[in-house]
Parts: sequence; C-alpha cells; structure tokens
Amino acid sequence: MPSEPLPTVRVAILVFPGVEELDFAGFLEVLTVANRVRGRAHFETELVGTEPSPIRCRGGLRIIPDRVLPNLSDHDLLFMPGGGAKSETGVDLLMKNGDVLELLRKSHASGKRVWSVCTGALVLGAAGLLKGRRATTHHLYYDSIRAAGAEVVHDRVVREGTITTGGGVSSSIDVGLALVEDELGKDVRREVQAAMEYPPAQ
Repeated sequence: MPSEPLPTVRVAILVFPGVEELDFAGFLEVLTVANRVRGRAHFETELVGTEPSPIRCRGGLRIIPDRVLPNLSDHDLLFMPGGGAKSETGVDLLMKNGDVLELLRKSHASGKRVWSVCTGALVLGAAGLLKGRRATTHHLYYDSIRAAGAEVVHDRVVREGTITTGGGVSSSIDVGLALVEDELGKDVRREVQAAMEYPPAQ
C-alpha cells in the first residue's frame, strides 16, 4: 500500500517595513520549489504583516501580506527575517514591539518552531529566546546576540531545539533547505538544491 502523505507544515513568515527582501524570499522560494518537487503542497506559507499593507521592504519592493497581526492563523513554524538593524527601522522597531515579542514567546512556549535568519535573530534575542543557546546571525551583529545571552556560532545554520538561526542574508536559502531536510529528507533537499542550481555550502 502507498504510504500516507506527510501532514502539511504551516509556516508563518513575518514581514515588516524595512524587511530585507532576500531574507524572506530566499526561504520562501526553497519551500515553493520543495512543493513542486514533491508534487503537492507540503509547506503552506503565509506572509504575516506587522502592519497593514502595502509593506515597503528595505530595497524598495512593496509587498501585500496575506494577513496582518494580531490576526495570525495557527502555525507550526514562525519565521523571523531581518533587515533595518542600526537604522531605527525594521528589526530595531520590532525589538521594542511588545506584540511581536509576545508572539515569539508564546509560539516558543507552546512548542512550535521559531526560526530566524540574519538580524531576525536580534528580535529573538529581545524576546529572551536566545539565552543560553547556540545561535548565529549576520557577522556584523554577533555582539548583539551575545549581549542577549547567546553563544555565538560562526555557521550558516545553527540548530538548538525548536529554535534555528541563520547567518547573513543569503543564509535564508540554507535555512529553507534545513527545513526541507527535516521534513522530507536529504534526497529531497538535494533535488531542491539541484532545481535551484544552488551549490551546497562549502
């Protein structure tokens, strides 16, 4: 008998004014390609805006989120991209946003996966989720997550229980591939990398 299909993974991707385009788009693209490779929507993704649309990204791209906080549907994984650090926009504002920080804490406390890439880790740090954990971020911000209690690891992807952090910008692709491997195995990860013509990290 054919095996039962794996359950859908619901992924909420936070987007906000000043978000770095590749931080969320690279991650999203990997999951989209994985769905095509598998021939079914294993990953169900939503862009969740921190404010009403349109949202202007750091590079000028304007996006329309699927929904806006606090209207967040149930999710299995919450993904926090970065952008705008040390510019008083983007993550600098989210680190002071009580609603966003509480969302991260509640998601983690309920056992859901909370993942980040680049300076998104600073927001996880502000929520208190990196204390005593191994983590990474963009190399210019190692001191920031160290100040939040993290043990800095100089890798593109760092796994620590239900929390995964990625390095700078292009690591969003590596983080997406890590999720694909978790859910669908190494062979599917290789298929996705081949489809994207993305070489393995050296």
